[in-house]
Amino acid sequence: APAPTPTTTGINPLGIQERQEEQPAPSADSVVASFEAGIITLKRAWIGVCIKFAMQDRSARITHWSPHAFKALVDALQAYFEQLGMNAFMIRANDDPTLVASLPARHPYHTLLSDRPKLSDDEIGTAGLKTGIGEAEFEAHGNTFELRPLYGDGHRASIWLHEYTALSLLGYLREYLKVADTLSGPAAGNA
Repeated sequence: APAPTPTTTGINPLGIQERQEEQPAPSADSVVASFEAGIITLKRAWIGVCIKFAMQDRSARITHWSPHAFKALVDALQAYFEQLGMNAFMIRANDDPTLVASLPARHPYHTLLSDRPKLSDDEIGTAGLKTGIGEAEFEAHGNTFELRPLYGDGHRASIWLHEYTALSLLGYLREYLKVADTLSGPAAGNA
């Protein structure tokens, strides 16, 4: 039997682990199809961000990110974007629309719009130990980006984003926070 391929892991300056080998495809229950976000506020200041992920298996995951964890998420997504550069599918598809003509219906290019979850005010405001995230690890696997949040109850569960979804999330969160800062002021307090 052939020897297993060794894995080399490096960590770049923003804390994203990078593996030198492609990882097996994650199971459908951990792959994101789309997302929606909401700002958690207290006394007119935002104290966290709620992201509801619609998964490829048509389930949903609610996550509540503390300001610290949220900043780490945005920084890691930015580093991933810089790592992909002009090879990112989003940029290539924008330059050559024929790339999307043969994509399957469940590709993130399509599911970002077709599977967008509805995030209720109750979901935004009900952070708990099972959904609260104080810290997270991030790992790039070629065209996938893995979130490994540490939840308040101590468990970790991987959430996988196709690069198209990851970069869409980055752009969305940046714009969303600009609006939130205008309406309620900068992040403050504890989540």
